[in-house]
Amino acid sequence: MSIRNQGEVFWKAWIGKLPATIRERVGLVGVDEAARLAGVQPRTIKDWVRAEDKAMPKTVEQAIKEMGGVDAAAHAAGVKPRTIKGWLRNERRGHTPGTRQAVHIGKLTDAAKQQHIASQKPRGNQAKLAKAVVASPKARQQAMSSRRAARMSSSGAHLQMNAKVIIDTGRRKDARWREIDMNFRDDIMAEPTQKFLNGDDAGALSKLGDAFGEHYAPGTGWQFGEVRSMSIGEFNPGRGGAFPDPDQY
Repeated sequence: MSIRNQGEVFWKAWIGKLPATIRERVGLVGVDEAARLAGVQPRTIKDWVRAEDKAMPKTVEQAIKEMGGVDAAAHAAGVKPRTIKGWLRNERRGHTPGTRQAVHIGKLTDAAKQQHIASQKPRGNQAKLAKAVVASPKARQQAMSSRRAARMSSSGAHLQMNAKVIIDTGRRKDARWREIDMNFRDDIMAEPTQKFLNGDDAGALSKLGDAFGEHYAPGTGWQFGEVRSMSIGEFNPGRGGAFPDPDQY
């Protein structure tokens, strides 16, 4: 299976949640850079953000419509359907909800917003922007906390991967998909992390392959063809073991 966007896989591994809205993408790079990446004028970016904000469900009535009915809205808010109907009556009458009620209504509208966002598939220049932001060094450096970057670059990291691994010993060459669950010690993830932050996905993949070839499976010529899924967590030698072996120091 071919990977549609290796940058998205790496973003999820190094940073976490992908930017899901136009506003989030613009927030990472700024209006002018977003316009350059999308190939449009800055005023177009601003129009996109305004239109997106306007389309977000903000009221009980809009949330019910987005969720697909009263029962689904009640489930999302953690209340009974009759409570949703009461909120809707009060909203139509212009009544201001009390503090506790406002919290539950906020839970409903938040769920409706998330459902609305998930249903939106960017097209055209908006899709171009979404792809470009995920690959942007500026966006990556803005989105990734300096503390996380420093920790995985100096204190080790736990890796879980589903990846196509290429082994080339000079006598035998083999390529297959593998499940990987292991830890790298110390600063071994520093170079792959820097390559990722610089927007160099091919370089990050190459440096990961070098690290595995040197510390995990020496003599195999280990390299990655592509990565289907990947997560990077805190160093945890109790899960999957840790490399290199301390006895090698």
